[in-house]
Amino acid sequence: MGNIVVSAQVVCYINGKIYGKVTGFSFNSSTPKKEIRGIDSAEPYELAPTITSLSGTVNVLRLIGDGGIEGDQIGESFENVINERYFTLLLIERQRNTILFKADQCSVVSQSWDIPAKGICSGSISFIGITWQNEATI
Repeated sequence: MGNIVVSAQVVCYINGKIYGKVTGFSFNSSTPKKEIRGIDSAEPYELAPTITSLSGTVNVLRLIGDGGIEGDQIGESFENVINERYFTLLLIERQRNTILFKADQCSVVSQSWDIPAKGICSGSISFIGITWQNEATI
């Protein structure tokens, strides 16, 4: 049995720069299948892949004067959304310098922010991507 990944050892890079405001990360990779059936068969003969999709969420802290995701050049403002560029996302386990997650073509689909009366301002960035890799596929 190998060593367990400890979240405190994971560093997030966005567009090649350390993104130190991250408090959490999750992603979902989906590859739905379609049943291939014959004319007189009750059971499928095969399961065929249809589409693939990648989506995820990055939980972040908000700093005074940082401009949110627009200030960090991850997303665009409403009036400039047609000029949005892809961003890259990389998670590295720093003790062994192992890539845990890498996606080169990500796009923001939503952002949400929580501003409690007492506490800290935090938010989440939801994204979709074209492809992703990890230490087993790089």
